Amino acid sequence: MKPTVMNALEAWKEASDSLQESAVNALRLALPGLDHTKTPTYCCPVMLHIDRPNDLGAGRVCVDDDTRATVELDDVPNAVIAEAVDEVFGIAWFDHADGPLEDEGPGTYNYDDEQTGAEYEVVLGGNDANTGRVFVAYVPVPYAVELLDAMSTARERQQREAAATS
Repeated sequence: MKPTVMNALEAWKEASDSLQESAVNALRLALPGLDHTKTPTYCCPVMLHIDRPNDLGAGRVCVDDDTRATVELDDVPNAVIAEAVDEVFGIAWFDHADGPLEDEGPGTYNYDDEQTGAEYEVVLGGNDANTGRVFVAYVPVPYAVELLDAMSTARERQQREAAATS
């Protein structure tokens, strides 16, 4: 390989690594408790893990080679999901939701972003714990960060409100 081509490829690799590091930093700041997984990654170069069921959720966030994120969180309080999704997307943006998600019953709500190819699915659980699931695939990192930050902000607000009324 020509030296100029090798230099260009090395510069690209450095920029790519820096972009991955910046993505990880933004994701970890958006969702407190998110950290590097202890197990080897198998689906993507970066895998982050969180284990805060009934709070901010339990699951993982992966960042692929194209710096797209996949978010898989279970055991997230329905109220956190509903408030965050409505804050980020607006009211009735997801399929099968005719109004605010907090007014919808248990069920699965989807949105496919044709522009980015991202897939969003939230499940408001009908279980005793009132927890659901957030699944987002192939989303640009800034969009994942925005949703995770909205979830964290919703949880903090709800905890303050609960503390004030008790």
